[in-house]
Amino acid sequence: MNLRTFSAATFAQAMALVKTEMGGEAVILHTRTLQRRKWLGLRRREFVEITAGVGLNVTTRSVRRPAASDRRTGEPEKGRTGDSQARRPTPAPARHTTAAVPCNPGKDFLETPAANRAMMMSISSEVRELRGVMEDLVKRTKREAAPQVPEDLFDYYTNLIQNQVADELATDMVRQLQTYRPEQLKQTNFVRDRLTEQVERMIPSSGAIERKKEIGPHVVALIGPTGVGKTTTLAKIAANLQIREHRRVGLITIDTYRIAAIDQLRKYAELIGSPLKAVNTAEDLREAIRAMNDCEFILIDTAGRSPTDTLKLNELKGFLDAANPDEVHLVLSSAASQQCIERAIERFGQVRVDKIIFTKLDEAVHVGVVLNVIRKVNKSLSYVTTGQNVPEDIEVGKGSKLAQMLLGTNP
Repeated sequence: MNLRTFSAATFAQAMALVKTEMGGEAVILHTRTLQRRKWLGLRRREFVEITAGVGLNVTTRSVRRPAASDRRTGEPEKGRTGDSQARRPTPAPARHTTAAVPCNPGKDFLETPAANRAMMMSISSEVRELRGVMEDLVKRTKREAAPQVPEDLFDYYTNLIQNQVADELATDMVRQLQTYRPEQLKQTNFVRDRLTEQVERMIPSSGAIERKKEIGPHVVALIGPTGVGKTTTLAKIAANLQIREHRRVGLITIDTYRIAAIDQLRKYAELIGSPLKAVNTAEDLREAIRAMNDCEFILIDTAGRSPTDTLKLNELKGFLDAANPDEVHLVLSSAASQQCIERAIERFGQVRVDKIIFTKLDEAVHVGVVLNVIRKVNKSLSYVTTGQNVPEDIEVGKGSKLAQMLLGTNP
């Protein structure tokens, strides 16, 4: 028997070699997948090895050929007379002969589970190889686009860019690390700690809402676009002040456009034991604030406004002028695009913005947008929210929280 071994990058290619060199009657005896080092031993590539042979005895089976007399009736043919029957030679007994059974070993092997597994392994190997080549190509392209970033720190730069941190900001953050010794930059925890410190310095935090005056309530208004979660955020702040800090809190809503918003806030007010008033005009708002003069804090929930709706923004400004709040917090969704966030800050800034609250941090795909915006608008961060639970999913805005999400460090 003639045996040969064939090697190829894929199972299909190896089988093609077997068929070309040994013909369709070749018998597959063994297959296996091996690895070969390449590129100075830094990368591995898999290949398939098939052992095949020709010259095997063909599988046979016994076939009974019926006697001529059996072809019609299955019994010997009887003559017309006894003499003629006697003179007729006795039929030969049935014989067993051998007949070749056609087979195609290559095709039969391709239909076996082992062949399917080998083929899937070959395909997986090719996919991994292609993915590695693409990753190297992308990394090299990015590396060429940012020659000012040191090689040892390029992975940190790439991580920041993937989180949509602005390119100039990410470059500056990484270049500041060059002041440290090379052996320090090889320590992952050290580099992450230094980047965390940078993020914390970039995000000014105003801390939690505090009452600094001795007479009269501390009035806080929440404004922002539609759908950012102002009402839920206001309920979280109110619950923390009323229940955890034992402060007297009054709630006012001017979001009379949505009945559901009033009902939602009324339920929260009942749960925490705070008074609630709904107002329609600026004069009603002044009267509601005077009626709650015995409260330590008054939180005002406003209706969502589109940044492009100048008429509604002017109406909002009229309400704020009437209330004369001590603080105005612009509520923004961290899940929105940077363009939408910057547009909202620009338009609501014409009304009044003292501090910023970022909601839905748990839904943000790329938290680098928050860092870009805070750095650009020069406004302090008061709170961030991380879910819908009241009052748990809210915390004072700190750079450490954002750094944790950007860099994967502990809070």
